[in-house]
Amino acid sequence: MPRVLVLALVAVELCCIYLLGRRVLDRLVARAVAGSRARRWCTWAFLAPGVALHEGAHALAATALLGRVTRFVPFAPRPMAGGGVLLGEVRYRTSPLPVLGGAPGRAAIGLAPLVVVPVVVYVLGCVLVTGVAVGDDPAELARGLVDRGPDVGSLLWLLLALSAGIGLLPSPTDHRDLPQALALLAAVALAWLAWRGGLDRAEGQQLLTDALGPATFVAQLLAPAAAVALVGALLLRR
Repeated sequence: MPRVLVLALVAVELCCIYLLGRRVLDRLVARAVAGSRARRWCTWAFLAPGVALHEGAHALAATALLGRVTRFVPFAPRPMAGGGVLLGEVRYRTSPLPVLGGAPGRAAIGLAPLVVVPVVVYVLGCVLVTGVAVGDDPAELARGLVDRGPDVGSLLWLLLALSAGIGLLPSPTDHRDLPQALALLAAVALAWLAWRGGLDRAEGQQLLTDALGPATFVAQLLAPAAAVALVGALLLRR
């Protein structure tokens, strides 16, 4: 696949996840709160795995960046004072080190679900879907489902993938340090370019070529969550 198409696909998937995924989650929660007890419990049971993975990703990233988790609630829906429902919660203390404890570290913790959750879903798919092994392209999961038909493992993985796709999106508070982190990363990149005297056309093309493989893998990892966000937004548009 051409480099431009791969990068465009990743951008479209992120737009679906961010713009439509939040709408799907908010509408599901709102309908559950306003509905019957049975509907509410069915919704919570469906959302619980994805939200737990989301909060677990925050806790894992905080620990990996030498922080300390002080409160970890994988899934426990409760009303918030300002309206809405808090599904899960992670509180942590950042690392005392300048970079890890600063905006880049906090932004990495906030955005961790966007990376960790698709990877976990992929690995579990390789375990549960027959004929797929870790290291295969994520697209092989879809082929495995079509070629071999549904079984207990594949159905379990589909339910998990649906839940994770809806619970994947970092909340607005998870993005609060992103602008500062991006500004710092951009400054570092510009300093590196200035130090080495810039990039010529051939070097720029080589960088894009080297990024094609990882970008294709990322596009395939994000595809289930983007599809869930898109289809869910269509089904819940009213």
